Amino acid sequence: MHSRDDEHDHPDPVEQPQHYDWGELDTNKCLTARVFLPFFSTQYKTNVTMRCLLRCLSTSLPIDDDFTSTEITPLHLDSPLWKSPPIRKTWDATTFLSLYHAHFHRAAPLLFHHLRQHIYHLPESAYQSQFTQPLNPISNLGLSGSLFFLTQDKSIIIKSLNRSFEYTFLHTAMLDALGHYFLTHESATLIARITDVLYTFDHRFGAWLGISPSHYIVMENILTGLDESEEGRCRKWDLKPQNFFEPTRDLVPDDLKTEQAKSGLADALDEPIVLTKRDRDDLIAILERDLEFLEQMGTIDYSLLLGRYPVEMFKGEGGTLEWGGDAAAADTSGKGRWEERFVKGVRSGDGKWVYRMTVLDWLWNVERLRPKVMKTAGKLLPEQTVTTEPGRYRREFMKMMDEYIKVV
Repeated sequence: MHSRDDEHDHPDPVEQPQHYDWGELDTNKCLTARVFLPFFSTQYKTNVTMRCLLRCLSTSLPIDDDFTSTEITPLHLDSPLWKSPPIRKTWDATTFLSLYHAHFHRAAPLLFHHLRQHIYHLPESAYQSQFTQPLNPISNLGLSGSLFFLTQDKSIIIKSLNRSFEYTFLHTAMLDALGHYFLTHESATLIARITDVLYTFDHRFGAWLGISPSHYIVMENILTGLDESEEGRCRKWDLKPQNFFEPTRDLVPDDLKTEQAKSGLADALDEPIVLTKRDRDDLIAILERDLEFLEQMGTIDYSLLLGRYPVEMFKGEGGTLEWGGDAAAADTSGKGRWEERFVKGVRSGDGKWVYRMTVLDWLWNVERLRPKVMKTAGKLLPEQTVTTEPGRYRREFMKMMDEYIKVV
């Protein structure tokens, strides 16, 4: 499945082998520059990281015919390719001293292949074609220090997981449980659609320094086209309960916050979400089920990413809206569109807007080490998002949504 020869002999020049970081540098540079430039060059870091991600994502999956059925069989469940890999640190001479170069692998590739094909209805050929072109790095999406990349058509986003308690929770508990949840509820969920998880457990100098992430999640970008509206009529919000103490928001004066810090804070919705009673009831029912699952997993600090578009940017009638821009909707089969309309696009109750929404950032588990440390320290401060209990966070989240929705 993970043959090194298969991964490093890709014919596309974007994926050419790169065994040493120095291979990315201009050979005309002096020795001092070649030694120190990797530590300070953002472009160098981006290029090497992008090549390593593309090398993994563009590798075809050798899926046998036995695994292509829509029915889940014991053959699926017993396969190690269906499960999250055990966390075992390894050594590789080609990456040990590297700052950014890494050999990434797909976690549970058979599971995610099944989800893409039969749950997300994302054609495999269309998905794989996203990774034959360079990725676009983006910034200012939060306070975690994560790296973000978009595919050329902006339909797929790749995010690094820098915090050890997040990727440990993902591999040891969340990945398998999330796969089962999606298989059970199919399209009737707002939890962000993860299409791949990439990892390397190799010891690497760059990872030790904290400058080269070893774990990434790949997911659908539901807010494609948000920047294409004239006169800025499109808007987006990152919604969390506002009645928890947030140190960055509540202790730091506004004039001292950077724009990046401000963009990483949860928003307060300054206009209602206008829905029909039926859409409101369906949305609340889906959210209640999703958040009960997240509570069972012990997660907090998640948010609702909400996008609002002018209805003119979409086409379709009734509950089946289709994106009218160049980036086509992933679901071309029509299956499951009613259940997933809050992700693909639901018309506002007054007919003026289309909303898209998803639940993000659900990897902060209260049982992990860092939340425990912050919980102890948090006793000296008002109740914080990251020190509350999953049940209370869920209740406050649902209360927030109930207040934000206006029924017409």
